[in-house]
Amino acid sequence: MSKKSKKIWFISAFAIVFIAIAIIFYQKYYNNNLYKNSDFKLNTVESTWLNYGEKVMEVSSELELPADYLLALIALECEGYRDVKSRFEPYIFKKLQKVRDGKLENFEGIVKQDIYNSNDDALKNLASSWGPFQIMGYQCFHLDIKIKQLRGKNTIYYGALWIKKMYGEFLEKKKYKDAFHLHNTGQKHPLYGPPRTHNRKYVPRGLKYMKKFEKLIIEQKSDSTNSEY
Repeated sequence: MSKKSKKIWFISAFAIVFIAIAIIFYQKYYNNNLYKNSDFKLNTVESTWLNYGEKVMEVSSELELPADYLLALIALECEGYRDVKSRFEPYIFKKLQKVRDGKLENFEGIVKQDIYNSNDDALKNLASSWGPFQIMGYQCFHLDIKIKQLRGKNTIYYGALWIKKMYGEFLEKKKYKDAFHLHNTGQKHPLYGPPRTHNRKYVPRGLKYMKKFEKLIIEQKSDSTNSEY
């Protein structure tokens, strides 16, 4: 065998081994963990359903809230990722500082007595949004809970509880357009003119997501019914 032939044979053998290793990796890691890895981007609906579907169905039943809305909201706020980073809001931080320092009487119901002994680090946590619903930290006062509960393992429950308390009546009346707008801005959807959401597609996308999750929920219930027979 010539040197050139040996070189070609070596390169071919190396390529075959490399491809074999890649296939094994795919089967043992990628394929098996595709749906378990919260950082892998399938698509927003799939990620949300796989990471939160079961828990949201449980909580929505307990609190009597529409599961398709809650799932759509998660899809909008964190794209279905399980490891959700907090978002710090400097504007809210400054407002809370003024309340703590006695320069502002209150901010959305938060008064000096609530945060008089909070340092700046604590205020930053209160001025950040947490969990898959991205609920602002200071909302823990409205739920009478600690902020760690709002961002801990029960974040879905407490986030949904806040939603029920703050604008649950709109969900009961199936005013989902207003509900999405309220969650993002604190106000109902304008009767005229553009929405005031940070992204003008926020509400339309939310409504589209709802339809997709509604279909998934119906399919799951149908599968559960069939499995009983």
